Amino acid sequence: MMGCMNRPPPKQLYPQLMELPAMTPEARAKIEADAREHINAGNAALAQAQNDYHRAMIGNDTAGMVAAMTRQRVALGEMESGTAALRALSEGQPPRQIALAWFREQMNLSPGASSVDGPVRPFGISWFHFISMVVAALFALTVLAFGVARHRRSIALVNQLTKATPVPVPVPVPVQRPPAQPPTPQVTAPPMPRAVVAPGRGWIGSLLVASIVRETPHVKTFRLVDPNGGPVPFTFVPGQFLNFSTDIEGRTIRRSYTIASPPSRNSYVEITVKREDEGEFSRFLHDKLAVGDVLQVSGPAGAFTFDGGTADNIVLIAGGVGITPMMCVIRYLTDTSWPGEVFLVFAMRSTEEFIFREELEYLQRRYPRLHVAATVGSRSEGTAWMGLEGPISRETLAHAVPGIEKRRVHLCGPPPMMEAIRGLLGELGVPPDQIKTEAFGPATGLVPPARPAPPPPPPASVARLLDKVDAAAADVSPQQAVGPATATVSFARSARSAPLPPDKSVLEVAESIGVPIDYSCRVGTCGICKTRLLSGQVTMEVQDALTDEDKANGLILACQAHALHDIAVDA
Repeated sequence: MMGCMNRPPPKQLYPQLMELPAMTPEARAKIEADAREHINAGNAALAQAQNDYHRAMIGNDTAGMVAAMTRQRVALGEMESGTAALRALSEGQPPRQIALAWFREQMNLSPGASSVDGPVRPFGISWFHFISMVVAALFALTVLAFGVARHRRSIALVNQLTKATPVPVPVPVPVQRPPAQPPTPQVTAPPMPRAVVAPGRGWIGSLLVASIVRETPHVKTFRLVDPNGGPVPFTFVPGQFLNFSTDIEGRTIRRSYTIASPPSRNSYVEITVKREDEGEFSRFLHDKLAVGDVLQVSGPAGAFTFDGGTADNIVLIAGGVGITPMMCVIRYLTDTSWPGEVFLVFAMRSTEEFIFREELEYLQRRYPRLHVAATVGSRSEGTAWMGLEGPISRETLAHAVPGIEKRRVHLCGPPPMMEAIRGLLGELGVPPDQIKTEAFGPATGLVPPARPAPPPPPPASVARLLDKVDAAAADVSPQQAVGPATATVSFARSARSAPLPPDKSVLEVAESIGVPIDYSCRVGTCGICKTRLLSGQVTMEVQDALTDEDKANGLILACQAHALHDIAVDA
């Protein structure tokens, strides 16, 4: 740019200075001439660039203005380089020092930066940088040494643990405490053994009693949790039950109880149990079980279920403690904000036996689609009651559940109550296939055939002979005296047989002669007493626990099986 059209531009000034080894008179003259040439060329180029910028501005040529500004900056650089060289000559500096000074200025370096002619420093860097690098290296080596030492300690600890002899952990066994002894202090125990899943029996394991709440004078709720912590180790559907077993006075007693808590709360399960004077297991739960005790449990089981997925409304009719499966359903449907309508019709003996009264009142206020109609047999002293009284009637059902003939009905309670409600539902036009039931307590068996009228009294001599026969019959072994019978049941695996009266089930006869058949609920819903029928035919009033596949394979429920003719079972 600074040169003429017919010759190349002059060589840059500062590279020339770097090539000069010393400041001779000839070198000074050469530098001075080149410096003045750079100044003159830069001055001329600057004037020309200023004129070009002015013309471009008048012509509104922005591209020309930018190009002119670029040439001005180049021209100023030429002038600065020449001026700096003249100043350096006047100060008597050597050529290389002049060039380095210019480079420092262009790179914004401090005047004290290291120069080629300065003192020799380690690796060509300043002492500050050198010391900083040494300190950083020492720090890195220290950290590395700590890491190696820690790794060696970890390896030594692992080797020590793997070579040690494992100490067996004792498996805790639930012990029932005598009622006369005071409660023992809670002691932190080792983890409970993990539960297992047995074929055909579902989950089997232990649950810890976390809390006990009295609902009414005769009803308690028992909250059970996994002894190892975390959620309960099984899943269930609203309406299913669990099977419990315990040793009472040297005998193993089993009982089934419906889960009252919903599956949406999986950190625990609850059962709500009424104390029955004749119920060994319910008396044990109420009188002896305490917080911290462990129960042996299996399940869940049962087909009396409803999770809201098969209908847009549901009618729940319960009597007494039969509300427990209904409460599980209601809690689950409200927990999950089920959009359908829920109708609960509940009958109890007295107001003090109104289980879950406060919770139902709360849920009814919070969920407008929950409708509760309750009736009591009598009002307990000291309690207020403005609701219905007496047993559930046809009018009660029709008023509490509009259009009940089009709705699905779940019915649970004592067998006599359920039989009466079935008749009322039939009168209201509810089809039998829309009614699902679960009984509490043993169901009735096969009714014996009608007997002819008794003959007239025999003569005195015949009566004395009959008395002798009766006396001889009294010496028969109790195991054989199981009652009047028209059939015989043979137990193939046990190689035993016994009379089968019409009013006795296969399970009851098996117990009377010592043939082991496992059981739990005794009402035909748990399926624990499933037994294969080898020959003959039986009748079963309740067979909810049998699937179509079970029936096709010849399985019966021993607790429900009755027969009027000889049968053989695999037991």
